[in-house]
Parts: sequence; C-alpha cells; structure tokens
Amino acid sequence: MGYWGYLVAAKSDVPLDSLPELSIFGDDYARVEPLQDGWQVAWIAGAEDDPLTGAVHLAKATGSPVLAALILDSDCGPVAAATPAGATWQATLAKSMAVNSYEMPDDGITPSAAAASFALWTQAAGLPADQPLSTQALDPDAKAPERLFTLLLQATSITNR
Repeated sequence: MGYWGYLVAAKSDVPLDSLPELSIFGDDYARVEPLQDGWQVAWIAGAEDDPLTGAVHLAKATGSPVLAALILDSDCGPVAAATPAGATWQATLAKSMAVNSYEMPDDGITPSAAAASFALWTQAAGLPADQPLSTQALDPDAKAPERLFTLLLQATSITNR
C-alpha cells in the first residue's frame, strides 16, 4: 500500500504545520521538511480532494506561490498551484493511471500543453521553469507521483534534490 495524502510545497518564515490554513488539506501532518530558501514541503494525510482550494488559501496566507498534489496510493493524483495574486494551474500526475484505474476524467490536455501552461503559471509566480523537467513530470505514462511532484519542484528551482 502506498502513500495516500497531500504533498504541499510553500515558502514561509514559520513551519508550515503552524499555519492554520494548512489544515484545509487535512489535520494529520506526517512531516514537514525544509527545502531551500525558506521553501518547505508538508506531507499531510488529507481529507479533501481538491488541492486547488488549499493552494489558493495557503498562497494568500504565506504571500508566496504554493504547489499541492493529492497522492492516491502512490499511483497518481491531481496537482495544483496558486499564487497570492490568484494565478492558478492544475494537472494530473500519472494521468494514464488516474484515468484507467481511478476513473478520473481525461481532460484531453497533452503533456506539452500541460507543461506550457505550467510555464505560464511559473512566470506569474516569479519562478523559473525547466520545460524538459516539467514535461517529464507531466508525462501521462509516468509512475511514482511523489517523484513527479519533486520533478515539478526541481523544474521551478524550489528544490535541487
């Protein structure tokens, strides 16, 4: 059995698990890991199935961009991003698995189009965008959504590991 819950990356001067807005994702915090330059990633056993709502609220609270993914049994999951100014982005990690095994709707968006829209979001967020890494992360046939989420963080230079 794999991981069921959220991965949430945000930049904050305080630990993410001390922010009440993080509870939008759920209240069972597995851990919060520091990344670099004030960025952190929280692992949360989440109850809600809408990462965008949580990302929007947390971005407003921290004043920084947020990326969040709901990981379903380490198989796949929706991913979303938001800026404090309201720019948002959504996609699905391991989309083939999501559509075929979890009956998520196929949005018909190609990996290159998803990566291009991600690049537009990163521009609005003031973050760099490594197109090959983001395309790799959004490959519908890719596996291991936790790793794919990390690739998105690497594509934006939120982390280098």
